[in-house]
Amino acid sequence: MRWEARRTIHEQRLVHRSVHVVVFDSRGRLLVQRRHRDKQTYPLHWDTSCAGHVEEGDYLGGPDDDLDRVYEQVAARELHEELGIAVPLRRLARLPPEPGVHYEQVHLFACTSDGPFTLQAEEVEDIRLVGKGEVPEPMTHMLRWLIGWLPTWPC
Repeated sequence: MRWEARRTIHEQRLVHRSVHVVVFDSRGRLLVQRRHRDKQTYPLHWDTSCAGHVEEGDYLGGPDDDLDRVYEQVAARELHEELGIAVPLRRLARLPPEPGVHYEQVHLFACTSDGPFTLQAEEVEDIRLVGKGEVPEPMTHMLRWLIGWLPTWPC
C-alpha cells in the first residue's frame, strides 16, 4: 500500500478511509461545525459534527486488520480533538464513495452530547445546534447528502 499526503489525496480525489461523526444534543438537534478558513477543501463551509482521515499510524496491524476497531478509534480521537468530548459512539453505516459527493470509504458514527464543547481552533471556526430544516449555508456536499440520507433525525 502506498501512502499519499493529504494535499495529494484531495487534489487528485483519491479514494481514502475516513470517519464522520454526527453529534446530536439531548433535544435532538444536530451539531454542525464551520470548517476553518485555512482548510484545503470547503473552507468556511458547514460540515458534519467532526470528521477525519484514517492515517497510517492508526492501523493496529496491516492496513486491513480489525478495520471496525480502527475506524472507531479514529472517530473517538477526532471527536476529542475537534470538539473536546469523549462519549460513546454508535456506528450508523459503512459508506462507499458517492459520485459527486465524496471519494472516501466512510464509517459514519453518531453520538449524543450536550457539551461543553472545546473547539480545535485550527480545524473548527464555529459550531451550531440545528434542526433538520435549519442547517446553514454554505454546506459541504457531504453534509447536504447526509441530511437527506440519515435514516432518522431525532428532531
